[in-house]
Amino acid sequence: MENERKRLKFEILLERFFTNFHRLVLTNLLFAVPSAIIFIAFYYLNIAIFKGEVMIPVMLIGIIPLFPFYAGVVAVCRNIARGDAKVPVFRTFIDAVRMNFLHFLLHGVLIYLATAMSVAAISLYSSMLDKGWFIYGLLFVSILIALFLLYTAFYIPLMNITYDLPLRYVYKNSFLMSFGEFKNNFFATLALAVLLGICFTMTVFCRTELVLILILSAIWCLLLPAAFTFIYIFFIYDGMTAIIRDKEELSRELTGKIDKSLEERKKQQEKETEDDFSDIDIASLKDTDDYIFHNGKMVKQSTILRILREREQQEDKQ
Repeated sequence: MENERKRLKFEILLERFFTNFHRLVLTNLLFAVPSAIIFIAFYYLNIAIFKGEVMIPVMLIGIIPLFPFYAGVVAVCRNIARGDAKVPVFRTFIDAVRMNFLHFLLHGVLIYLATAMSVAAISLYSSMLDKGWFIYGLLFVSILIALFLLYTAFYIPLMNITYDLPLRYVYKNSFLMSFGEFKNNFFATLALAVLLGICFTMTVFCRTELVLILILSAIWCLLLPAAFTFIYIFFIYDGMTAIIRDKEELSRELTGKIDKSLEERKKQQEKETEDDFSDIDIASLKDTDDYIFHNGKMVKQSTILRILREREQQEDKQ
């Protein structure tokens, strides 16, 4: 109907989230299995090496072996975010992990390095704020760089899952979209801040460490990875696909123009080689490489003689 109100994007977000909530929970549970194994392994590795002292860089290394399984989360959440009515969660998850394992392992290495450097820089400058205003500037720049690295990390897995592109184009396009799609990235950040705020509120009133661990485990296993992924994909997916589609159309248009130009040039060359030499007396020609001037260009006598003889032979056959 003409008077029907256009729905806000936030309304569509909530509708797709709660309609597919059971699928998001199942996706979280599938991701929770490798998450638990890798977390426990790196936790005890950290204890064995650093005698119980929690070393964030060591714990973050778990991103690398875990990231290939994140391909399944991205694939399921992408389909839900773009409005697919029925998403086969298990099959989509397993197929995405199987088909993108090596690429996502490389993504995990790069994202680990970006995360570790960002955490180290922000932690360092935060501890040095009493040194002067210059440190505040460095802290601000570090946070800004970390934010754009986060935006780049939004696009890398989604673009890898959605398009069959060489990795260099995946990284290049993701980095450019972290700037070019700032509006969508910013709204995604706000929505994610709300989600994290809700999760934080659920832990505020915990009185014991055991209850806190149980709540955090439940949030991770049932809600956070898939909900986080679904939200940022919902905000960036349309903009990303529009840019890639425009690039493909521009590429096809330029390719078509080039092909047309080459075709016209070929026709022109064919036309030039089909000159009519009937006005030349064949008896006056010599089978040499000497040139004569004909129709505005220099042509070898041997070439003209060959063309005229071939034409006579064709006429005799007819």
